[in-house]
Amino acid sequence: MKQSNLSMLGFSLFEFIITLSICAIVATLTIPSMREIYTANRPKHALMHLDRLISYARLKAVYSGERITLCPLIANCCVRDYWHKELTLFIDRGHLKCLNTHDTILTVSQKINSLDELTYQRNALTFLHTGTLWGLGNGTFTYCVKRKDGRKFGKSLSISTTGRTRLKDTTRCD
Repeated sequence: MKQSNLSMLGFSLFEFIITLSICAIVATLTIPSMREIYTANRPKHALMHLDRLISYARLKAVYSGERITLCPLIANCCVRDYWHKELTLFIDRGHLKCLNTHDTILTVSQKINSLDELTYQRNALTFLHTGTLWGLGNGTFTYCVKRKDGRKFGKSLSISTTGRTRLKDTTRCD
Protein backbone atom coordinates (compact mmCIF):
# COMPACT_ATOMS: atom_id res chain seq x y z
CA MET A 1 0.00 0.00 0.00
CA LYS A 2 2.88 2.40 0.63
CA GLN A 3 4.14 1.93 -2.92
CA SER A 4 0.86 3.02 -4.48
CA ASN A 5 0.78 6.21 -2.37
CA LEU A 6 4.33 7.09 -3.41
CA SER A 7 3.64 6.60 -7.10
CA MET A 8 0.85 9.22 -6.95
CA LEU A 9 3.06 12.03 -5.57
CA GLY A 10 4.99 13.17 -8.68
CA PHE A 11 4.38 14.62 -12.12
CA SER A 12 4.49 12.45 -15.17
CA LEU A 13 6.80 13.47 -18.00
CA PHE A 14 3.79 14.40 -20.11
CA GLU A 15 2.39 16.74 -17.42
CA PHE A 16 5.79 18.37 -17.01
CA ILE A 17 6.15 19.00 -20.76
CA ILE A 18 2.64 20.51 -20.96
CA THR A 19 3.34 22.80 -17.98
CA LEU A 20 6.69 23.85 -19.44
CA SER A 21 5.15 24.65 -22.83
CA ILE A 22 2.41 26.77 -21.21
CA CYS A 23 5.06 28.72 -19.28
CA ALA A 24 7.05 29.25 -22.51
CA ILE A 25 3.96 30.59 -24.31
CA VAL A 26 3.16 33.00 -21.46
CA ALA A 27 6.78 34.20 -21.33
CA THR A 28 6.81 34.76 -25.09
CA LEU A 29 3.70 36.92 -24.83
CA THR A 30 4.97 39.03 -21.91
CA ILE A 31 8.57 39.76 -23.01
CA PRO A 32 7.63 42.61 -25.43
CA SER A 33 5.57 44.24 -22.69
CA MET A 34 8.45 43.97 -20.23
CA ARG A 35 10.81 45.62 -22.72
CA GLU A 36 8.40 48.58 -23.06
CA ILE A 37 8.11 48.87 -19.26
CA TYR A 38 11.91 48.81 -18.95
CA THR A 39 12.22 51.54 -21.60
CA ALA A 40 9.60 53.68 -19.86
CA ASN A 41 11.46 53.46 -16.53
CA ARG A 42 14.97 54.05 -17.91
CA PRO A 43 14.89 57.89 -17.63
CA LYS A 44 13.74 57.76 -14.02
CA HIS A 45 16.39 55.24 -12.97
CA ALA A 46 19.21 57.05 -14.79
CA LEU A 47 18.28 60.41 -13.26
CA MET A 48 17.93 58.86 -9.82
CA HIS A 49 21.49 57.55 -10.20
CA LEU A 50 22.61 61.03 -11.28
CA ASP A 51 20.78 62.50 -8.28
CA ARG A 52 22.74 60.18 -5.97
CA LEU A 53 26.00 61.31 -7.61
CA ILE A 54 25.03 64.96 -7.12
CA SER A 55 24.08 64.36 -3.48
CA TYR A 56 27.36 62.55 -2.87
CA ALA A 57 29.30 65.41 -4.49
CA ARG A 58 27.52 68.00 -2.37
CA LEU A 59 28.03 66.09 0.88
CA LYS A 60 31.67 65.35 0.06
CA ALA A 61 32.28 69.07 -0.57
CA VAL A 62 30.72 70.03 2.77
CA TYR A 63 32.52 67.37 4.81
CA SER A 64 35.92 67.66 3.13
CA GLY A 65 35.90 71.45 2.73
CA GLU A 66 37.14 71.10 -0.87
CA ARG A 67 35.71 71.74 -4.33
CA ILE A 68 34.06 68.68 -5.84
CA THR A 69 33.36 68.53 -9.57
CA LEU A 70 31.06 66.24 -11.55
CA CYS A 71 31.39 66.30 -15.32
CA PRO A 72 32.14 64.40 -18.51
CA LEU A 73 35.85 64.59 -19.30
CA ILE A 74 37.52 64.91 -22.68
CA ALA A 75 41.30 65.34 -22.59
CA ASN A 76 41.01 65.67 -18.78
CA CYS A 77 38.83 68.80 -18.92
CA CYS A 78 35.07 69.14 -18.47
CA VAL A 79 33.05 69.46 -21.67
CA ARG A 80 29.43 70.41 -22.16
CA ASP A 81 27.96 68.16 -24.83
CA TYR A 82 29.10 64.76 -23.53
CA TRP A 83 26.81 64.15 -20.54
CA HIS A 84 25.71 60.89 -22.17
CA LYS A 85 29.25 59.50 -21.73
CA GLU A 86 31.05 58.52 -18.52
CA LEU A 87 30.76 61.09 -15.73
CA THR A 88 33.71 61.64 -13.42
CA LEU A 89 33.37 62.87 -9.86
CA PHE A 90 36.62 64.26 -8.47
CA ILE A 91 38.13 66.52 -5.82
CA ASP A 92 39.06 69.61 -7.84
CA ARG A 93 42.19 70.99 -6.13
CA GLY A 94 44.06 72.25 -9.18
CA HIS A 95 42.85 74.12 -12.25
CA LEU A 96 39.05 74.42 -11.99
CA LYS A 97 37.08 71.84 -14.00
CA CYS A 98 40.19 70.03 -15.25
CA LEU A 99 41.52 66.78 -13.85
CA ASN A 100 45.24 67.01 -13.06
CA THR A 101 47.79 65.42 -10.73
CA HIS A 102 46.58 67.37 -7.67
CA ASP A 103 43.03 66.05 -8.03
CA THR A 104 41.53 62.81 -6.71
CA ILE A 105 38.94 60.79 -8.61
CA LEU A 106 36.10 59.73 -6.31
CA THR A 107 34.04 57.72 -8.79
CA VAL A 108 33.32 57.28 -12.48
CA SER A 109 29.79 56.45 -13.59
CA GLN A 110 28.93 54.41 -16.66
CA LYS A 111 27.65 55.99 -19.83
CA ILE A 112 23.93 55.84 -20.55
CA ASN A 113 22.19 53.64 -23.11
CA SER A 114 23.48 54.50 -26.59
CA LEU A 115 19.94 55.13 -27.90
CA ASP A 116 19.14 57.69 -25.17
CA GLU A 117 20.06 61.36 -24.75
CA LEU A 118 21.20 63.20 -21.62
CA THR A 119 21.71 66.95 -21.86
CA TYR A 120 22.70 69.74 -19.49
CA GLN A 121 23.40 73.35 -20.40
CA ARG A 122 26.71 73.63 -18.54
CA ASN A 123 30.01 71.77 -18.76
CA ALA A 124 30.24 70.79 -15.06
CA LEU A 125 28.78 70.90 -11.59
CA THR A 126 31.28 72.13 -9.02
CA PHE A 127 30.30 72.22 -5.36
CA LEU A 128 32.00 74.53 -2.89
CA HIS A 129 32.70 73.73 0.77
CA THR A 130 29.38 75.42 1.61
CA GLY A 131 27.40 72.85 -0.40
CA THR A 132 26.41 75.42 -3.02
CA LEU A 133 27.24 75.33 -6.69
CA TRP A 134 30.13 77.34 -8.13
CA GLY A 135 28.88 80.36 -10.09
CA LEU A 136 25.54 80.04 -11.81
CA GLY A 137 25.55 76.26 -11.82
CA ASN A 138 21.83 75.77 -11.54
CA GLY A 139 20.09 74.10 -14.46
CA THR A 140 18.18 71.08 -15.66
CA PHE A 141 19.34 67.68 -16.82
CA THR A 142 17.04 66.23 -19.47
CA TYR A 143 16.98 62.50 -20.22
CA CYS A 144 15.15 61.46 -23.41
CA VAL A 145 14.23 58.00 -24.70
CA LYS A 146 12.82 57.10 -28.10
CA ARG A 147 9.75 54.82 -28.18
CA LYS A 148 9.14 52.12 -30.80
CA ASP A 149 6.88 54.47 -32.74
CA GLY A 150 9.63 57.12 -32.95
CA ARG A 151 8.18 59.56 -30.43
CA LYS A 152 10.44 60.73 -27.61
CA PHE A 153 9.63 61.08 -23.93
CA GLY A 154 11.65 61.61 -20.81
CA LYS A 155 12.22 63.14 -17.43
CA SER A 156 14.25 66.02 -16.11
CA LEU A 157 16.29 66.64 -12.98
CA SER A 158 16.48 70.28 -11.93
CA ILE A 159 19.26 71.45 -9.65
CA SER A 160 19.30 74.74 -7.76
CA THR A 161 22.35 76.79 -6.80
CA THR A 162 22.00 75.39 -3.27
CA GLY A 163 22.48 71.88 -4.68
CA ARG A 164 18.90 70.71 -4.17
CA THR A 165 17.40 68.53 -6.89
CA ARG A 166 13.90 67.79 -8.14
CA LEU A 167 12.86 65.02 -10.55
CA LYS A 168 9.90 65.73 -12.84
CA ASP A 169 8.32 64.90 -16.20
CA THR A 170 9.42 66.98 -19.16
CA THR A 171 8.19 68.03 -22.58
CA ARG A 172 11.68 69.04 -23.77
CA CYS A 173 12.14 65.72 -25.59
CA ASP A 174 9.49 66.42 -28.24
